[in-house]
Amino acid sequence: MADIFEPIINSFISLGFLNALLLFFFSAIIYALLQKSKIFGENTLLNGVIAFIASFLVFVFPFITGLSLIPNLSMFFTQTVVIVLFLVVSFIMASLFYPDMPKFLTEHFSHRTVLSAMIALGLGLFIISGLVTTLFSTFTSPKLKTSGGTGPSQDVLIIGAGLILFIVILIIGASQAKGSG
Repeated sequence: MADIFEPIINSFISLGFLNALLLFFFSAIIYALLQKSKIFGENTLLNGVIAFIASFLVFVFPFITGLSLIPNLSMFFTQTVVIVLFLVVSFIMASLFYPDMPKFLTEHFSHRTVLSAMIALGLGLFIISGLVTTLFSTFTSPKLKTSGGTGPSQDVLIIGAGLILFIVILIIGASQAKGSG
């Protein structure tokens, strides 16, 4: 028997609905992270503008490079949700046998080894979902679909990657300085 949702999902894909959904999804995630970390202060307008610009860059990525992020991102988020659901169900089951589960979790999840394990898990999901190969193929053979040009040069891509890395380092440094002060 055919799935009744398949034609609906296919029509959403053909209309580009998932691209627009991806734009607002990333915008909400980035905005929440900026509000939580307070890197740019408590200015909600500034955080909203930065989140929208960053998510718009993710939205424009397929038009600049000719590669779509949607299949890889949907696989990445699906795998992440499955792991999170597994952890939630595991913690619920463990709370049946352990009386003070929140205290246990705060004691054991505050170590650097848990942070390292979560970073390794996220990096593994990033590699398994195919995002690494998509981004690598973007840097090795960029193409602009709309203008018919050859695409940005390797120097521009290296400078862009360097700027992104610099921003990530600034964000990490600001969050660590805020946490220690």
